[in-house]
Amino acid sequence: MLRIRPPALGAVLAFAALSAAPASAQEIPPDPLKSGMWELVAEENFPGEIVFDPRVKLSLPAAAEDQFHVPVTIDARALAAEIGPIEEMVVAADLNPIIHAVTFRPGEKAEPFLGLRIKVEQTTPVRVGVRGADGIWRVAAAVIDAAGGGCSAPAAAHGQKDWMSTLGEARALASRSDAGETRLSFRMRHPMDTGFAAGVPIFHLGELSLTLESGEELAGLEISAPISEDPTFNLLTRPSVGGAAVSVAARDSEGNRFAFSIPLPGEAVN
Repeated sequence: MLRIRPPALGAVLAFAALSAAPASAQEIPPDPLKSGMWELVAEENFPGEIVFDPRVKLSLPAAAEDQFHVPVTIDARALAAEIGPIEEMVVAADLNPIIHAVTFRPGEKAEPFLGLRIKVEQTTPVRVGVRGADGIWRVAAAVIDAAGGGCSAPAAAHGQKDWMSTLGEARALASRSDAGETRLSFRMRHPMDTGFAAGVPIFHLGELSLTLESGEELAGLEISAPISEDPTFNLLTRPSVGGAAVSVAARDSEGNRFAFSIPLPGEAVN
């Protein structure tokens, strides 16, 4: 009688591990900044093909004067002129306790441009990934030096007894350039709590959309807690935006909803 010897337990486990492995893992290019968090950041924020591309412009200070309010500007207009429309732009900071900061999706009448302020917990690489219709993530990155604690300190609002009474209040301004682009700048009152300050639960804006009078969405944002307290955003529209105002709608992590409008400047008169 032919006896078949069962495989050793180690071989069975090895085979099971191989069987459970994904058919094709994401190929992640080497990180020029040599961050130990790069692969995790890439997998969670830039799923798919990744290339580092100098046409993606990321501007931020080399050192944070204020780790609670670090200005970051992302400009992919030159890239869009070559590859076509940009579908989304993602900002992430490797060494923040919450890595993702924002996902920005410009509509057809918005430029792939975004200015904002983020919090940083310590010296960290900050990255932006820009994805076009071809699905490729084109990434830029830079390191910012910071003293630390930007994500683990309570918001200044909590030092005021009546801070809830101004929650969601907004200030906004729109101005038109000589080239016809309109810059939208707006600020909303919100503590943007990360949940890492003692006794303060996570509480932040989560969704924001801008809509034209025609009903067309100008842009949408998915916002995470590392955006600075009282978040400020700067966007650019294309010259063809049209209409008298842009409507802004937002929702936070507790389900509070906010809405306001930004009047647009009239057409320039020659």
